[in-house]
Amino acid sequence: MSLKKIQEEYRQTSTSELSKAILDNFLFGLLGAILVVFIAERVDILVLLGYMIYYFFLGRVVNRAKYVTTLGKFIVFPVPTALGAFGGYKLAYYLTLLF
Repeated sequence: MSLKKIQEEYRQTSTSELSKAILDNFLFGLLGAILVVFIAERVDILVLLGYMIYYFFLGRVVNRAKYVTTLGKFIVFPVPTALGAFGGYKLAYYLTLLF
């Protein structure tokens, strides 16, 4: 993994494409993490809704083009997904308090 290669790939990627990929990955992590908390808390309605939303979104993630660049593999996918997962873990606690 070369930092110069990542910088070059970043310059070649359009802002809208990068923003869309980051948002998709963030939401993917968020939805996955929320499910774990809902299951642990045994809030059945939230588990059902969480699974439905997660699998609808999973169809979007699975059917997109595969990341072939170093930027995509090492920055665009793991960083927003991990941040989304952490955000989902924190958000799910507050959502379970409502139910």
